[in-house]
Amino acid sequence: MSSNSSQIDPWTKASGLLILLLAAFVCYDQYYYWSTQEDYSFGFIVPLFVAYVLHERWPIIKNYLLGLGKSKAESKGGLLTSGISFIVALGLIFSFLVMITGGAMRVAQGPANLASLMIAVGFGGAFMGIAYINSGEDATGRHPPLKERLGFTFIFLFPALVWLISAPMVMYLDSDVKLILMEWVSIIVFNVFDFLGLSIVREGNTLMLPKGVVGVADACSGVRSLTGCIFAGSFLAAVFLDKFWKKFLLIATAMLLAFLTNIMRSLFLTGTAYAKGSEALDEKIFTFVGGGITLHDFTGYAVLGVTCILLIMLLPIFNFTIAPPDGDDDEEYPLADPEPES
Repeated sequence: MSSNSSQIDPWTKASGLLILLLAAFVCYDQYYYWSTQEDYSFGFIVPLFVAYVLHERWPIIKNYLLGLGKSKAESKGGLLTSGISFIVALGLIFSFLVMITGGAMRVAQGPANLASLMIAVGFGGAFMGIAYINSGEDATGRHPPLKERLGFTFIFLFPALVWLISAPMVMYLDSDVKLILMEWVSIIVFNVFDFLGLSIVREGNTLMLPKGVVGVADACSGVRSLTGCIFAGSFLAAVFLDKFWKKFLLIATAMLLAFLTNIMRSLFLTGTAYAKGSEALDEKIFTFVGGGITLHDFTGYAVLGVTCILLIMLLPIFNFTIAPPDGDDDEEYPLADPEPES
């Protein structure tokens, strides 16, 4: 059979077009956060990364839909398959209702955290539900078994759910997350300086130093690094890792690295303020036409870059596998008995 994409049935093509339209609406909604919230400016590259993941996986998707895979197994039906299909159908309907409700709120009252969260959640559920439904029969008329259908559906996990990271999920809890992170940062920095015997006084999230005062504000909380690193970890996991537990572990590692590197940044900035005064943090270290970059901002971007590099360096470890021992050549090809001496 030809692998021409035109052989994909019209319903599947229509489903793909529907997903593109829904994704465009998600981008329209989240554009507000990307353009107004510096912590979420990385959202502008999210559509590009989603497109890359789909492009990279397109051969697998196409072969599955056209029935060109190696597997010829047929679904045996059964109660489990029917039950999961029923749950997915209900979930799909619920996801559409959630997204429609969020969209109505967005149109009526403009950008709102709750509306954006509902839109992103509804889109993710609708995307996954549509993928599962379209996996029920390929172009040859074969009904793949449940395991294959679930495997096909999870191919779309990153493109469907990454929109929760690019604004709504963390934004909805933004203030609470920032308060927690700011408190942790201020406590850790204070304890480190106090342990070293340096003069420092902590009042809430404000650190009193001999040459000035350093406040652990929103920008020092590490939310920008946290959200950016969660996205970077999710993308790297989707592209380079195959096992679900590895993907989860890499994302968790990204969150931990984001926190640790932000602590190192806060210690460095506090140390600089301790030695040179707090005004040194706002001095521009790079200047260009129309502005410049302060030490405070530069270290923020550097932390994000370093964390991403560390994640990339960890990929070979996550992909490390112990090669099975070589076959026993002596058993497969035993040495000939030596010829008897004449």
